[in-house]
Amino acid sequence: MKIGLKHIKKYLILIPFFLITVSEIISFSNHFVGSILKLSAVVFMLAYVLGHGKFEIKLFLTFLIFIPILLYHIKISFNLNAAIEEGIRYCFPVVVLFYGYAIRKHYKFIIVFIIIFAVINNLYQFVNYFYWLIDVKEQWFYNKVLNKEIYYYNSSMGIIRGVGLIGFFAAYGFLNLIAFFLARQFYNGRYKNYLLAFLALGIIMSLSYKSLGVFLLLLFILSKHKLRIFIGATSLFLISLFLFPKKYAAFSEQISYRVETYITEGNSARAESYRVMFEEIQSFNVLGKGSGSFGGAASTKYDSPLYKEFNFNWHRTIYLATTDTYYPHLIVELGLIGSFFYFIILFSPIFKQHFKKNFLLIIIAIYFSLLFDSLFSFALNNLMFLMVSLLLIYPILEYEKNIITREYS
Repeated sequence: MKIGLKHIKKYLILIPFFLITVSEIISFSNHFVGSILKLSAVVFMLAYVLGHGKFEIKLFLTFLIFIPILLYHIKISFNLNAAIEEGIRYCFPVVVLFYGYAIRKHYKFIIVFIIIFAVINNLYQFVNYFYWLIDVKEQWFYNKVLNKEIYYYNSSMGIIRGVGLIGFFAAYGFLNLIAFFLARQFYNGRYKNYLLAFLALGIIMSLSYKSLGVFLLLLFILSKHKLRIFIGATSLFLISLFLFPKKYAAFSEQISYRVETYITEGNSARAESYRVMFEEIQSFNVLGKGSGSFGGAASTKYDSPLYKEFNFNWHRTIYLATTDTYYPHLIVELGLIGSFFYFIILFSPIFKQHFKKNFLLIIIAIYFSLLFDSLFSFALNNLMFLMVSLLLIYPILEYEKNIITREYS
């Protein structure tokens, strides 16, 4: 009976994963219900953490320091409702870190689950491909244009982007990215190379340029066989260029378009948000404009006056809920001081930690993947991204601790 209860408790820690996954699916047809499910996941994690009754001291103290800073920025905001909504979102990464600490002893179970979850999503993506190829007009993740009977899906180079069960190509690519490096580090089974190839395929199927770029960069940096990777990548490039010249041309156009849009010409809402951020830094606005005032969903929902103040140009994307750039959102709202202490919280788990080389590399891979994605998204307050990244930090630290203990016992 005790063994059965122990296993039940272990599986209970997956409830937030289940709620967040279902919320992602439901949000396409009912955003309100999706939001309720996400909030339920946060409440469950908080209840579990409080019930557990133990807190990592560095995380706890840094969060205590940050609370008055956040309350100040809620107070100075243009709208209390907007400030509270965004203030709650600022707490998402912190809650996930606390939850990761509370469930850290289940490190093997969590790592295996995330790898299996990625595999399941990859298998389901072939179902999505099938319906796309037979031209089914109303797949559940298709977006409907206003009230018209017109549906569209996210694609690149004429190919539907992989979304798996999650429904969002960027999150799907990010899941496979993290799962790949977890499997590379922790799985030593007979079929390891096949598993890694399948997870790499998931990253490619997502057609997420962020995930693909980070994957190739990390793979090159972390690998002992850099020359082989370079030769292999070059050979694959040349073969693809020869066999699929039209797809390569389309891919090149997509890359050029993004460079022009976000960097050289800056004619996008993302580029505009960075313009605002750098202007705020240059003006040395250390205190910020207040929670919920810029970049996030609350700022557009409550019609923040900052967009007019900054002469913000949405560049034909006036229906976006956010600017899709986390750092301008954070720095403009919380200022340099608030942003600094916020990052202190996020990195507090690894302060004064001495890692074995392999564990250091996987920690770097997780943080780098999340922080890089946040250059072009709101990954740092997206629960799906956080549950497969920041949640892993304390379990991985526990994994290393147990290995070191066994070595010296």
